[in-house]
Amino acid sequence: MAASLHEELNTLAEQGDYSQLSRKLLDLSVEYPLGSATEQQIYDFRKSYLYATEASKESLGHTAGILVQAVKDIPFSYNQATEEPLVCDARNISKRFYSGRVPFALQALDVQLKFGEITGIVGENGNGKTTLLRILAGELASDTGHISYPALKADDANWYDVKSQFVFIPQRIPRWYGSLLDNLRFFASIHGIRDVENNKQVEYILFRLGLDKFRDLKWNELSSGYRLRFELAKTIMRRPKLILLDEPLANLDINAQQLFLQDLTFFARSAKHPLSIVLSSQQLHEVESISNNIIFIKQGETIYNGNQTSFANERVTNTFEVSGTFNREQLQLIFAAHSIKIEDAGTTTVVTVNKEISNDIFLQTLLSNKISVSYFRDISTSTRKLFHKDI
Repeated sequence: MAASLHEELNTLAEQGDYSQLSRKLLDLSVEYPLGSATEQQIYDFRKSYLYATEASKESLGHTAGILVQAVKDIPFSYNQATEEPLVCDARNISKRFYSGRVPFALQALDVQLKFGEITGIVGENGNGKTTLLRILAGELASDTGHISYPALKADDANWYDVKSQFVFIPQRIPRWYGSLLDNLRFFASIHGIRDVENNKQVEYILFRLGLDKFRDLKWNELSSGYRLRFELAKTIMRRPKLILLDEPLANLDINAQQLFLQDLTFFARSAKHPLSIVLSSQQLHEVESISNNIIFIKQGETIYNGNQTSFANERVTNTFEVSGTFNREQLQLIFAAHSIKIEDAGTTTVVTVNKEISNDIFLQTLLSNKISVSYFRDISTSTRKLFHKDI
């Protein structure tokens, strides 16, 4: 195994993060031949974690150390995303709708999706995020341009072969009937996973996504968050090359959001089966935290389309969101020697200043002037600043 991955597993064990550790080990157990004894130990470890009390979790440390040592010699390899052909290559795609009082147009843009990468599509409601996803998923025809899927190794003219290698999960998940377990078994079987392998894959995904305790429940007995995890479970069993998700975070609480995004990262950057993931959301900070690329759409126009870490590299200002006991006049007075823009964003105030005023200097200046700060976020390199019309 690559030293970096082994070091990561060792760190998780030392820190007692058995949630991440058990999930990563379970993924390795289905990607590499570890031997039946080690695989069973990993399943038992994951199960023990899922059903452990706070007191009993302390006893997991010994097993964690043993398992990390057991997998340290895996012949780990990973083809970097840049060395792979594009999963999807969309050029100059656009869509115009004429119905309604005000016609809407998703203006032309390019989208290139790679293995091992996550692309976030962000923006306000009604700005074109779902339209773009549906075009990439082949559910909506583009008015212009062309879409190909080079890495899927299928003839673009044979749409069935292409479509079978990616999955689109809509915001409104369709209802299903029967138990969660029966549906997983059925879904696996219709995709060629049968007999012993069917049971193995279903058991893996139940424990991997924390669905084991819900295996006998029906649709109306599950929360919207676990219905989403069920959809992800069905999807991962197929081992697709591309997953497209429309607003998956909308109905999740903050803990469920973090767990779901973490799992997306693990699956996208799998050591042996990396895939490309695209998700749309208004939860900007959460999406930016896991995305390699960001597409920001505003009223159908693509305001930014590129690497997440490259956004605003050439900026000449810094932008901060802040709340506290102050008003606009106080801020203008405190920063009178500098160029400053102030925007009321409802629960926060958005302040744009010269780039030489770092977040440390900005906060220190407020505090030295007896300004009480209850919330602060530096959005200088976040596409969050694009939501504000005056910036």
